Amino acid sequence: MSRISQQTRLEHVEHILGSGTGTLDFAVDGESDYITWDGTEDAEWTIDDVLSIENADEDRFIIYPEGEYFTCEITADEEEHNTGPVHCWCE
Repeated sequence: MSRISQQTRLEHVEHILGSGTGTLDFAVDGESDYITWDGTEDAEWTIDDVLSIENADEDRFIIYPEGEYFTCEITADEEEHNTGPVHCWCE
């Protein structure tokens, strides 16, 4: 699993695993492991064009795109405790 520690743009994100603690794991087409953004509990992130959310009432949930993939612009300064913003949408 790789960690995001700088400004990053991810394309072809198949789904996103989120948690109440602020961590987002991105499943990118062609990658064998998730790419992780470790944010704080009150971090700023917005995900548009959502088809569905699985386990929406749980601590870990899965967000699926309305289109084929999400594209995500991610701000990070280090490997942990980032505050965002993170913005994902379908093209």
